Amino acid sequence: MSNFTFLKSGWPELYETAREAEQNVNSAPRTSCFYARRSLERAVKWFCVNDSYLKQPYADNLAAMIHEPTFRENLEPCLFPKILTIQKIGNLAVHSDKPISSSDSLHTSK
Repeated sequence: MSNFTFLKSGWPELYETAREAEQNVNSAPRTSCFYARRSLERAVKWFCVNDSYLKQPYADNLAAMIHEPTFRENLEPCLFPKILTIQKIGNLAVHSDKPISSSDSLHTSK
């Protein structure tokens, strides 16, 4: 059973990417981190489009969206560091040759 089953009925595309991240934590950490970041980006984009309170950021990328003040001020204080971790490790997984450990992937998928 996935920790992300609650997404399945309302956001099936988000569920699939989150499940991929979760399933690959130990067997393919780089893949897991990629899917964790992809899940985050899809979720944040959805919020930016569907929440009229949120202002559109200066650019259509994850960094701009998560740093937009109306987005940040609506987060619980403990969430922003987690979002940054997913973004940072996900970016490393895609753009770097640095090894990605199961510990890295676990941090991005929990």
